[in-house]
Amino acid sequence: MVGNLDIGKLVTIVMLFLIGAFFFGDKLMFMYKHKDDMPLSLSKTVYTQHDFKQLPSTEQSGLLKEVAEVCINKHHIDKLSCEDTSYWLADGLEKKGVDSDLAIAWMKPCVYACENGTFDQAKYEARNPVTGAKMQEKSEGTKWIWEED
Repeated sequence: MVGNLDIGKLVTIVMLFLIGAFFFGDKLMFMYKHKDDMPLSLSKTVYTQHDFKQLPSTEQSGLLKEVAEVCINKHHIDKLSCEDTSYWLADGLEKKGVDSDLAIAWMKPCVYACENGTFDQAKYEARNPVTGAKMQEKSEGTKWIWEED
């Protein structure tokens, strides 16, 4: 027994759901797939190339080393290509208010570190930024022995 819910209301509800899924389904799936991705975090943020060049050379190299470590970790944790990792870095820096010229300049060290660096699991463990709990590795299904990682 349906009660007060007649066929017209039921069809309206289904149509609204399908229209909503058509317009917002891809955005919701993207958010769901990337909810456990590693966020961008740097200990110090420099906003322009001028500010970066005014830092002492030890701080400049330390900041570039930290950027390189973030890129290496992102590449290994979220399984991005090195180029995609550098774009992720530039996008994250621009969202934090960093000048686009500086963000683009740091893409090259990011790609270099990603291609030539090593990943030290002890140095970085993926943690949820809200709860601080360890994130579990993403499952990509069963891999056959002849498939590449």
